[in-house]
Amino acid sequence: IERMVHLVDKYGIFKMIQALFVLFAFCYIMYNVSNLDSIVEDVFTTQNSKRKTEHDEKAELRRAIKPEVDLILKSTLSQIDADRVFVIEMHNGTNSVAGLPFIYGEMTYEEVKDGIQHIDEDYTSVNLSRFTFPLILEERHMWCGTITDLEEVDGKLAARLKSNDVKYLAIIQMFGVSNELGYYGFSYTKSDPPENVKDIKTALLINAQKL
Repeated sequence: IERMVHLVDKYGIFKMIQALFVLFAFCYIMYNVSNLDSIVEDVFTTQNSKRKTEHDEKAELRRAIKPEVDLILKSTLSQIDADRVFVIEMHNGTNSVAGLPFIYGEMTYEEVKDGIQHIDEDYTSVNLSRFTFPLILEERHMWCGTITDLEEVDGKLAARLKSNDVKYLAIIQMFGVSNELGYYGFSYTKSDPPENVKDIKTALLINAQKL
């Protein structure tokens, strides 16, 4: 106690508090430096746990909405007598060495008439930059036409759809609050599309909003 009183008399209480603060800060820094590996590991563990929680929540959301999406697609089949109706979602798979993203499309939902083959497995992680048709949709937002009409604007995509026996395609962009989500569309392989194109466009607009 006498020594403490002597130090206070010599340096003053304020300088003593400053010295204690500096000592505490020094000890705190040295402790963190000596336990840096443990601190970094804890940070990554926390981040990974947070990502896993977010992933699980989004996966549960997708499971929850699937019956609703399927119902909308099935109603389209009967509404305009389409052979196939689908949803293509966009995602950023990888980046180029320049840091530019490659935009991919994936057919995540599909409903077909009896006797029509599913093609969703043929359209997983399709690199959209290989086709010119997505650029046309960027400008028009909606497109309807025969496979011959499609050949005039994108022969590569037309050839791919021909291999799936598609004769007529109707497709529209889907948007979220702040970004593009993907495409909703339907096609005809054996059946004939409605003669009134207005009915096709109305079905595209209404169901895209529902989705």
